[in-house]
Amino acid sequence: MLLLLLLPSSFVAIDQAFFTQLLTSAEQKLEVHMYAILSDLKINDEKVELNNNTLSPDFFRPDSGLSAYITKTDAVMWQSDSSISQYFTPPGTNLVPGQHAFYEYNDGNQQYWLLSIALLFDSGEQIRPLTIHIVQTNAMLTAPYLTFRNTLLRWFIWIGAGLVLFSILAYYWTTKPLSKLDQEIRKLEGGEQDHLSGNYPAELTNIKEDLNLLLAQQNRQKQRYRNHLSDLAHALKTPVAVLNTSALSQQPELKEQLDRISAMIDHQLKRASSSGQDIWKKQFEILPHVEKLSNALQKIYRNKDLIIQVDCATNAMFRGDETDLMEILGNLLDNACKACQHQVKLTVTQYPLNIIVDDDGPGIAIDARKKLFKRGTRLDTYKDGHGVGLSIVAELVTSYSGGLQITDSPLGGARFELLFPE
Repeated sequence: MLLLLLLPSSFVAIDQAFFTQLLTSAEQKLEVHMYAILSDLKINDEKVELNNNTLSPDFFRPDSGLSAYITKTDAVMWQSDSSISQYFTPPGTNLVPGQHAFYEYNDGNQQYWLLSIALLFDSGEQIRPLTIHIVQTNAMLTAPYLTFRNTLLRWFIWIGAGLVLFSILAYYWTTKPLSKLDQEIRKLEGGEQDHLSGNYPAELTNIKEDLNLLLAQQNRQKQRYRNHLSDLAHALKTPVAVLNTSALSQQPELKEQLDRISAMIDHQLKRASSSGQDIWKKQFEILPHVEKLSNALQKIYRNKDLIIQVDCATNAMFRGDETDLMEILGNLLDNACKACQHQVKLTVTQYPLNIIVDDDGPGIAIDARKKLFKRGTRLDTYKDGHGVGLSIVAELVTSYSGGLQITDSPLGGARFELLFPE
């Protein structure tokens, strides 16, 4: 933007300065010719006489572009030989004796520059009012001006091209470290590396070190959280297992509570293995995992004559942990297989990642949909499960800043739709 403003304005300024200087130089040259005519001017019997040897040769060469006229009350008393081929009429002036003027004058289709001076000439016998006009064609002025302007334009084009090239190289050179840092961050997001290792200028070295410290601290905190949660869950499993071997555990009230405790322990173990809160998430293909789940569910629900239709984009990627995705898809597909009559459909699209699970079951009432994600809530009558599956799905989707909604499916049952931001 600076070049676009600076170069044109500089060109115009230099161009106008040269033209102004050219006009000043032309006026000075015409003054020299005028004084040469005045020095040799004589009038005998109303006839003007000049010593031609003192005049410039241009006044005697036709079409030289330079001519002179001497007028008396608008009548031409003398004109130079160079004016013979010119169709020029000296203008009338209102100059007072002793006054001169340099100005532009148009005569027909021709443009001229004139230096006119009014004087009272004393020939000894009488004093005559005369006006001397020194005439120069506009072509004599514009020829050097156009030559200079074309030369100046070429130089400015080369200078502009050089500055643009220099700016591009400077921009590339200064932004190269930023591009390199951006590439490394993308590799971190893609799971190709776990820290920044490039060499950067001093201005970016602190950022690199701070990011590496943040990554290391986040990984340590995440690992400690997983370890503590896993240790707690495993510590509770042993006494629960002992209680399950007791005869009292077969009582309906105690068995239900023990089953709930076991389900909560399993839930916390799965949360411990989840990486939904990771700052940098690895990405992997979804289709292979979907195919594994589909094959497993076909075997589990083979008595239903189950049809699981999978429509998954081959380039669909999940940026996160494989365990989280298997937990999400496993719960949704398993619930759909339980609720359906014969048909379940899974649709996965990318940009942004959108996962839809449809079934042809009885569907879910609108007033019951919000309750479904509360832990412990069950809307089915299946013997297996304790109502925590969908709450796990909701928590995992939320941890990835995603959204989950339940609507009516075109198949006639329920539709679970998940949307993850890019």
